[in-house]
Amino acid sequence: MGAYLTQPNTEKTTSNGGNESMLFGFAAMQGWRVSMEDAHNCIPELDGETAMFAVYDGHGGEEVALYCSKYLPDIIKEQKAYKDGKLQKALEDAFLAIDARITTEEVIKELVQIAGRPQEEPEKVADEDDVDNEEAALLHEEATMTIEELLCRFGQNQNKNAKKPYPGASKESEEGEKSHAEKGINGETESGASEADSNGKEKAAGAGDVAGGSMMRACRRAAASGGGSGSASDGSVEKSGSTGDAGPSCSSSAAPAPGSAKSKFFDDSEESEEGEDEEEGSEEEDCSEEDSENSSENDEEDDTEEGEEEDSDEEEEMCLPGMDGKEEPGSDSGTTAVVALIRGKQLIVANAGDSRCVVSEKGKAVDMSYDHKPEDELELTRIKNAGGKVTMDGRVNGGLNLSRAIGDHFYKRNKALPPEEQMISALPDVKVLTLNEDYEFMVIACDGIWNVMSSQEVVDFVNERLKTEAGKNRPLSTIIEELLDHCLAPDTSGDGTGCDNMTCIIITFSPHLGSNINESTKKRKLEEENDNDCKKSKTE
Repeated sequence: MGAYLTQPNTEKTTSNGGNESMLFGFAAMQGWRVSMEDAHNCIPELDGETAMFAVYDGHGGEEVALYCSKYLPDIIKEQKAYKDGKLQKALEDAFLAIDARITTEEVIKELVQIAGRPQEEPEKVADEDDVDNEEAALLHEEATMTIEELLCRFGQNQNKNAKKPYPGASKESEEGEKSHAEKGINGETESGASEADSNGKEKAAGAGDVAGGSMMRACRRAAASGGGSGSASDGSVEKSGSTGDAGPSCSSSAAPAPGSAKSKFFDDSEESEEGEDEEEGSEEEDCSEEDSENSSENDEEDDTEEGEEEDSDEEEEMCLPGMDGKEEPGSDSGTTAVVALIRGKQLIVANAGDSRCVVSEKGKAVDMSYDHKPEDELELTRIKNAGGKVTMDGRVNGGLNLSRAIGDHFYKRNKALPPEEQMISALPDVKVLTLNEDYEFMVIACDGIWNVMSSQEVVDFVNERLKTEAGKNRPLSTIIEELLDHCLAPDTSGDGTGCDNMTCIIITFSPHLGSNINESTKKRKLEEENDNDCKKSKTE
């Protein structure tokens, strides 16, 4: 996944080095990706007796990978277990320690600088909250208007709003209001009701628990307060009908009956008084029918609201980093990490994510790490226990396609669980191997390599080039450069294989070299001691 360049960037970063017991070569290439998010460590002398090699494959940005490359070596050495010689425990503690540091304010600021993101976000928020120019101009215009002009403007707006249907009204009520308006029936203007009348009506409606909210909601409350009896609805209809105002009542929420419109228009006529009771009776029946219809509609609305809430809960669970509008390095970005320590004959490899370390044993590939994928049984169980999901395409909550990483704290927000039990865990798997003459070399690389070639294929590729006469003297980085070119996809039309960043380190072992050095140093010491003894005897 990710955006690609129109042409791959095949420029490679390389280095070579080593010491008496090992040689290493390194190469990295951006490839088709729009940016390089990998980082690495090649430290043949982490301390007097330990070497460290590591590859970090960043995602969501390069900042976490670069931060780990800069600080993880020192964090490893700071661990008490490391000082006690317990390298396996030291690596586990170091991974969790650097992951915890990423959540601190100081480190987040440093990650922001590494990522090149803007440090001051409040300006964007202020721009969103500012009043639009059009709105500001309107406010300025109203401030300079006279009272008469304001009354005229807002009086017209009020008339327009009175003609607009309420959001909760049905299509029938909209049609009824249109016919009502066409006849020129307006409760406020035609009957000459004053503001005091409308205020009095609102108070009366408030006494019947009808005040506030939409007209449909008022009707429902009035029906509920009356317990479904005809007396409560009678009172509400009579109060609203007597004012001749379209107030919050049952009758006003539906289309007005023709008789009621006639009675409002001929308010002083005797004929209207005689037919008023019959008309009110019909209004009551209409109101009760509409109440039942509205109640069923409200039940359906409640059901749909509950369904929407469930859907929203699922959406929250499937929410991805950055979807809430907040971008924070270490929360919406992270990195895999595969770290190898070599001390004497011991090789200790810690891995979190899908980068990989492989050792060649007489030409046979030996995996020293395990790719952490969400669909694996152990990983899937932890993800579900932390409240997460794995989609059909193997992604945690539809986002990351790996289950362990440093950073990615968007997936580590379950406060009831320790860090190692979160959906995405920084706890590494650690393997230990005792090196001997059968182990020839080691390859550490990101998934940009392993998605294209298997462990055995990479070992064979390297072995073929090391065994040649020219290969024995050539820098190891040149072999890696060939490997990267071999893995690079010709175009981006496929499934993304061969289009990722690529980083690889090769370390060749010299199992007997260390013992030979020790023997030679012992001989030198004996010779020096003998020389000193001779000098002492001469002086005496």
